This record gives sequence, structure tokens and C-alpha cells, in this order.
Amino acid sequence: MRRSVIAALAVLLGVLLPVPAVAMLPAVPVPQAPGVPDDAEDPGDGGTGPRSPQDREDVLEDEAGVSEERVGLPWLSQTLEELALDLRAKAGLPSTEPMPQRASGELQTVRARGDGASGEDAQVRAEQAVDAAEVRTVRVRVERGLEVDGQAFGRFVMDTLNDERGWGYDGSVRFERTSSPSADIDVVLASPDLTDELCVPLDTAGEYSCGRNGRAVLNAVRWSEGADPFLEGGGTMTGYREYLVNHEVGHLLGHPHVECSGSGDDAQIMVQQSISLGGCKPNGWPSVAH
Repeated sequence: MRRSVIAALAVLLGVLLPVPAVAMLPAVPVPQAPGVPDDAEDPGDGGTGPRSPQDREDVLEDEAGVSEERVGLPWLSQTLEELALDLRAKAGLPSTEPMPQRASGELQTVRARGDGASGEDAQVRAEQAVDAAEVRTVRVRVERGLEVDGQAFGRFVMDTLNDERGWGYDGSVRFERTSSPSADIDVVLASPDLTDELCVPLDTAGEYSCGRNGRAVLNAVRWSEGADPFLEGGGTMTGYREYLVNHEVGHLLGHPHVECSGSGDDAQIMVQQSISLGGCKPNGWPSVAH
């Protein structure tokens, strides 16, 4: 009797939940970035070669925060892939290919919507000035040669900075986008090599990011792939990117590094979560743990 019930359930599920044949999309090679010589040494996980199908699957699983194996429903794999690709696109990453160790070495400004305009943008700026004690202007820049959608990256940065959980959670500051060289803050997405150059005298070792001299320099490999301590601690790729923006801009607002306050606590935003959580839980927001 028990076997008959199980068999009937299996048939019913087969009718209600048809299982489509799902195939992972093949990796699409990215054209070599300008300034990257043919004989460039292998930079490991930040290399310029196309990913293997397994590597691509690993990237998408990290992005979605869940794997087909963990869910146990193979027919969900296509939905999870679409979710992961959508999350990457919103962060300005149009593909799953690895970021190069070095690109052109030249920065380009991502033009802000409404530069030089009036009307709606002027109204937004006026409202920001009223709502906050201080308005910080932000210019978004991306290294030429990186396969990045600059406009999407810029939106992600500004949405993160002006989120109610961000640095303005207490009403003290708001961030306004500009293309002007006189911006208070530059948020820069750069290859590991250029990140190292822009962060001197800090040693970012091709791995980390920095916030100094008015620039929040974000390592493009970390932006694309995250950091193991954050992800292995239960964080998501989107959460890591939010952390990266808030942490490095936090330095420009005068906040130093801090240590984990206690095992199991949410990490304060200025904990170096790319290196170690120190027993804390991953967190990308200034308002949490304050």
C-alpha cells in the first residue's frame, strides 16, 4: 500500500511539475581587454581566459547563493541561472567571464544622468539638501577595458550609498551623483593591478580594495567573485558588493577599521570582512550592529 501511494505521488508530481531538459549555456569568451599583452602571466582566478563550464556553474551558484544540489530539484537550475545572471547584470556585470588582472590602466567617468539639467534632477538635489545635514557628491569611474556596464554599476553604487541602511541611516548624510572632477568622492572599479597603483602606499596585493585620497577603489575581481570569508560565512554576492561600497566609502567619511565585537554578532561595517569575519556574521550595512 505504501509503495502504491508513493508511486501515485510520483505520477502526480510528474504531471504538475514537468521537468524540462535544461542545459547550461556555454561560456562566451570575452574579447581581450585593451592593454593586456598576449603573453600576460596567468593571474589565477582573475585571469582573462574563458571559464570552464564547471567554473561558470560555480560562479552562478555563488551569485544565486544556492546550488541545484542543495535544493535537490534539478528542474530549478534554469531559474537559478537566470536569477544569478540578473543579479550580476544589476551590478554591472554582463557576463560570467573572469576579470583581467590588468586592463588599460585608464579611468573613464560614467556620466551621471541629468548632468547640467534642471527640473526633476534639481528638485531631487534640493530635497537631498533639506533632508540631510550634509550632501556628498559622488563621481563613478570604471577602468577602460573591463567588461562592465558602467551605468548599471553606477546605479548599484548610488542605490547602496543612499539605502536607508547606509551611511545616511541617521539622517546625517546623503550622496548625490555627479560627473564633475570636483566631486567629493570617486568610486572607482579597477583591475587588481590598477587598484594596487591607486592605493599606494597601502599594499592591496592584487586582492583587496581601499578608500583613500578621496577615492573608494574597488578591486574588479572581488566585485565579480566576492571574497571567501564573507561568502563562506553565509553572505551573498550582492551583500558583499554592498559591503565593499559602504566599507571603502566609510574610510573616506573618516571611519577606521574595527574588530569583530563578539562571536555570533553581526560584523560592523568597518570590520575587514574580505580578510576575516573574526567570528562575526557577514554584514554590508553601517546601520547594522550600531
